[in-house]
Amino acid sequence: MTEDHHRPTLGPFDWTEPRSLALLSGTVTGLAGAVAYFLVPLVTADYGAPGFRDTADVTSYVLEYFFTQSLLYHAGVLVLVPFATTAVALTVARRAGRGGRWTDAAVVIAVVVGPVVAIWLGAFVALVAIAFQALAIAIFGVPFAVVIATVLSAIVVIVVTVSAVGGYALVESVGPRPPE
Repeated sequence: MTEDHHRPTLGPFDWTEPRSLALLSGTVTGLAGAVAYFLVPLVTADYGAPGFRDTADVTSYVLEYFFTQSLLYHAGVLVLVPFATTAVALTVARRAGRGGRWTDAAVVIAVVVGPVVAIWLGAFVALVAIAFQALAIAIFGVPFAVVIATVLSAIVVIVVTVSAVGGYALVESVGPRPPE
């Protein structure tokens, strides 16, 4: 009697397919960073305070929030989330019989690229928001935004890569083996 393996699908979308896992993994890590570094400061800020209605002030507050958080906060976002996301995605792929070197590489790369995309999207959204209030300030701020986004991207790439490779190493050492 043959065993029918049920693959989790949502319509025509197969969640165990390597490209789907990579896309989902990158999205999870990117959204975790966006929530932790953009949404949380925006939700916790006091918009009713006098003088805090300018988009440049909001952007400044988001950056200040980033730099005033503890190392534990950053570790949770930049180390724990990519580590767990990589480990879970690779375990799912291997248990579904779809593991392999290309799957491993796709998931790790997506986990690293997701937060970088979130950083550049955040910089772009901030510049567009500022441009709606003061175009000259937004144009003046482009070089600063590019430098800040580049530096943050470099830091995030290093930390998230180490974390994602750690998740890969964990699955490689104790997780299910990919099919030969």
